[in-house]
Amino acid sequence: LVAIIMAGVLGIYGLIVAIIISGGVAEPGANGNTYSEYTGWAHLAAGLCCGLSCLAAGAATGVAGEVGIKSTGLRAELNHAKATRGMMGMGGGGGDIVDEGDAGRLYIGSVTILSFSGAIGLYGFIIALIITSSDIYECDYAN
Repeated sequence: LVAIIMAGVLGIYGLIVAIIISGGVAEPGANGNTYSEYTGWAHLAAGLCCGLSCLAAGAATGVAGEVGIKSTGLRAELNHAKATRGMMGMGGGGGDIVDEGDAGRLYIGSVTILSFSGAIGLYGFIIALIITSSDIYECDYAN
């Protein structure tokens, strides 16, 4: 569930940058084009910065989320099997609730790794905001 929420947050980063960039685009007026080549390249760089960093963060989140969930489940299953093996001789059934041991600590570690992998996208988002908030150079184009 944490990985799914973080993937949605990465998508929202891209949406915010797209809205900011679209607000900076101006159509040509009667005096010519006011949207300079410099501003266009800056907007391209901001979009690529946010997009590629969110792509890397999404890949890291997917890998870390999958490995974290699998290892937590395997650890809990192993701890459950160890605990129920000792109870079988005493008449304990397989339906008893058994403490899953240290699987919770493993889950906390995997959530920490997921938060650090999401930070990659946040860094790209911050850099994209810095690029788009820089002074806009207007064309001095005259007919």
